Amino acid sequence: MNELKEQLKSIIQKQVNFSKLTYNIEIKVIQPANSGQFPNQDFSFKSIDILCTEEEIVKFGKINKEIKEIVKEIQEINSTHFVTFIFEKCDIKFWNEDINPDWHINFKDSNININIQDIELDEIYLLTQNFNNCTFENLSLLSNVKTLHIDLNFNDIKLLQFAITKIADNEVNKINIGNTNIGQAIIIDNIFKSDFIIYSSQVDSIEIRDVDFEALAEFRAVVFKNKFDFEEISYKGLALFDKCLFNTKAEFKYITFEKLTSFRGSVFNKGLNLDFTSCDKEINFFGISGLDSAESKKHTSQETYRIIKNNFEKIGNKIEANKYHSLELESKRMDLEKNKWVNMDDYIVFKLHHISSNHSTNWVLALLWIILVGLLTTIFLHLNAVKELFINPCSFKIEYFYKIFDNLWKYIYIGNMDDELKRNSFVFLFNKVSLGYLYYQFLTAVRKDTRK
Repeated sequence: MNELKEQLKSIIQKQVNFSKLTYNIEIKVIQPANSGQFPNQDFSFKSIDILCTEEEIVKFGKINKEIKEIVKEIQEINSTHFVTFIFEKCDIKFWNEDINPDWHINFKDSNININIQDIELDEIYLLTQNFNNCTFENLSLLSNVKTLHIDLNFNDIKLLQFAITKIADNEVNKINIGNTNIGQAIIIDNIFKSDFIIYSSQVDSIEIRDVDFEALAEFRAVVFKNKFDFEEISYKGLALFDKCLFNTKAEFKYITFEKLTSFRGSVFNKGLNLDFTSCDKEINFFGISGLDSAESKKHTSQETYRIIKNNFEKIGNKIEANKYHSLELESKRMDLEKNKWVNMDDYIVFKLHHISSNHSTNWVLALLWIILVGLLTTIFLHLNAVKELFINPCSFKIEYFYKIFDNLWKYIYIGNMDDELKRNSFVFLFNKVSLGYLYYQFLTAVRKDTRK
């Protein structure tokens, strides 16, 4: 083992001038789990970890080619040696160069800085096998790339930036980022011909503008924390935002959805804007929540609620359609309230509709108002008895309770035409108009989940 280690040191010193690099060689013998079934065969092979640390910035271009040469010579000694160069807690810089780390290279707990601009590159490969728990201080691609394959998991990205990036159409191209904390994502003036996927991640701020997604564009189980601004985007493939948590207002401006779009199971805590979107297919809003909260109502327009309502109606989901119909009307009422002195007549109608049955969605509320009308009618017709009660409560007899109770039920019956009621035209008019309106609201609310 010591002899092998000395050989490795000699190879490294010969191939590479690591004048500023310190390294440590670890050799491990690994036995397969089922090796005991074949006692006469040697399945063991050696794993060689070359641990590298660097106090200054390591430039990727200087190490990638050199490490390939080292690995090649080591494998000539014994092909069973599995060699990994581990750059731990280093600062790694990629600057205007093809990025395709050899599979023998692993960056661990390191700071990565990638800045590509004003140059056309052949390939960029950023794979989880090469990056372990790293922090990408900067991942900026501002140039044309023929082959771009990003498949990163369990790393942090402080700045993710694509701008004016033209990517060739081939089967290798893909962007797949998961289980990652992204500080700021800025994507401007791009065409993505292959899949663009971010999943199970947190994004502090994201801005996408002037972008065509020609294949799958998926944000799945992503938490959007502070800024979400999508503008002038064309989705030619599937657009999926399933099980996302929006802790900021979700802004979709001038968006075209050409195929299936889904917000299934997503939560909108600060509102949603779909006012300036066009959809060729239905949008799946099944299981969404949060848009009925007080905060969301402040930032969600009548038009957005209408779009959601219409999509539920298209698939025959009457319960959810009615829910968002109510929110649509509520939004209109709030808009009227801002200019109520200009539109007083419309404002009064919507206000009454709201307080009487929450826009025909709450039959219990309508029923309580019906009972209240019956009680008020009873009071108006027996004012003397009511006055006597307040002046001399001790004179009030228990029989009066039964009489009030009887009158209450009598005066919530809209068909009641007794002489006592007809003698007082004002009370008669109040009773019949109020009950007529409230019974309509009650029946509409009861039928809300079964209407055709």
